[in-house]
Amino acid sequence: MKKRAFVLLNRMMNAVISRLRPQRFRGADLLLLTTTGRTSGTPRTTPLIYRPDGDRWIVVASNGGADWEPGWWLNLRAGSPATIDIGGTITPVIGTELSGDERTAMWSTLNDEVFDYQGYQDKVHRTIAVVALTPAP
Repeated sequence: MKKRAFVLLNRMMNAVISRLRPQRFRGADLLLLTTTGRTSGTPRTTPLIYRPDGDRWIVVASNGGADWEPGWWLNLRAGSPATIDIGGTITPVIGTELSGDERTAMWSTLNDEVFDYQGYQDKVHRTIAVVALTPAP
């Protein structure tokens, strides 16, 4: 699928899921991440499955198995403001990519407990980012 068509389809799906506001998706907990476009300045909301980890939420920048980084992750890396909405509670957050042993351990946990992200990793050329969302200071 062409990137532009994928992005448009993904935005439509995100809008539907955001309106329905389910608490779970594909058997996992769901949060709504809103980032501000790094070039457009437009806020965009992306539903993401997550795993709570202490005072942070772990998400994966899988982009549905596409071989390019998702816009929300590019926005977070650029320092764009972001919030998460979990069950109506909105929290300003920052995103940090996990690396090394921490990433390896969390990747294994996510694949065992949340979703089979390894299937996505096997078909893309990039290393899929594992991202910790933490409350903004």
